[in-house]
Amino acid sequence: MTPVIGLLIILVIAFAGTRFFRHSAILKHPLIAGFVASGIPYILVGVFLGPRFFNFLSDAILENLQPFISLALGWIGLLFGIQLRWKNIRRYPRNYLLFLSTQFLISFLIIILFLFLFLFLIYPRPYASSLHLVLILGALGALTAPLTINRIVVDKKARGKLTHLLLFTASLDNFWGIALAGILMLLFHPFGSPDLPSFLIWISLTLATGIGIAFIFRFLIQLHFDHHELLLLVLGLVIFTSGIGFYFHISPIFLNMIVGIVLAQFHRESEKVMRVLGLAEKPIYLFLLVFAGAMWKFHLVHEIAMVGIFILARFVAKYLAGGITSKFVDCAFPIPFDVGKGLFSFGGVALAIAFNFDLFYGGLMGSAVMSATIFAIFAFDEYAAIAAQKILKREGEIK
Repeated sequence: MTPVIGLLIILVIAFAGTRFFRHSAILKHPLIAGFVASGIPYILVGVFLGPRFFNFLSDAILENLQPFISLALGWIGLLFGIQLRWKNIRRYPRNYLLFLSTQFLISFLIIILFLFLFLFLIYPRPYASSLHLVLILGALGALTAPLTINRIVVDKKARGKLTHLLLFTASLDNFWGIALAGILMLLFHPFGSPDLPSFLIWISLTLATGIGIAFIFRFLIQLHFDHHELLLLVLGLVIFTSGIGFYFHISPIFLNMIVGIVLAQFHRESEKVMRVLGLAEKPIYLFLLVFAGAMWKFHLVHEIAMVGIFILARFVAKYLAGGITSKFVDCAFPIPFDVGKGLFSFGGVALAIAFNFDLFYGGLMGSAVMSATIFAIFAFDEYAAIAAQKILKREGEIK
């Protein structure tokens, strides 16, 4: 099979999945809707099409298709970043941002503590040899996917202050996840050394590159383009930015998010780009899921303990982080101690970051991050929906 046919297989699955999302009556059942919306079926399709099973998407084909994955990763970063307009964020109560940041930081610290203790007790070796793995898993585990709370708001008509806080937190949690993971990849950059001067140089170059590309693109987009020309311009922006990221070993999600955040501050230009990005959001995401499943080289015998500890650590971390933050951050209304259960949702951006990490580092470390992320999606998907719904119902925000 040629790479072109392999690409066509993935695209057909992605577009068929998009139509299935829109028109299938079976998705009216909450359990099935949550299962499909989580992306699990598409990951499994990729696994079966990949080298581990039927080999329709062989290693050679997957390697040749990697430029398309850089496009998908960059698209996700740009789409997320361009929604972060500071004027919109400022409309929320000031302490919402403090609540979001505090619970993310506490979650991150608890997860890396769990994983360090696990590695020390089970695999007694120098911490430095596993430092990168632990920190990346901490960044991934601390973020929250907004899908679950969005579904509850739409399906159950949830309304109220707690719903509002959970929506805000779940929507912006990904910023810290993308930023922290991108910074960690720069800290362990293969072209530099793990010291402060090298790190500061790389972070400065990354910020300067992202901001520079954003202003150049802003100038270009002010020129007159029809819809098709604008689509090509946005595609060119994502491909160019992602290409720079992969060439210099900078996370393309992180770099494109910086570009998106800068563009988001210019309302007219960001609206034009948002219209283009929104058209391909679902197919691009499903393409990424299938591709991730095909490239997932799991080693379950070696990874099962790490995956289990990661899932347990994330459960404890999100629960405690929500409870601790609710006691110390005043959001002008009583927040239940178990609010963290409403932030268990996992997937989407976390999978994209894990895939990015696997493409950069590969080997057992990349495989472990992918396995931990994918199995965490399995573990938290429906539980997150049930837990969040119970909290909001108990608080009177679901009738």
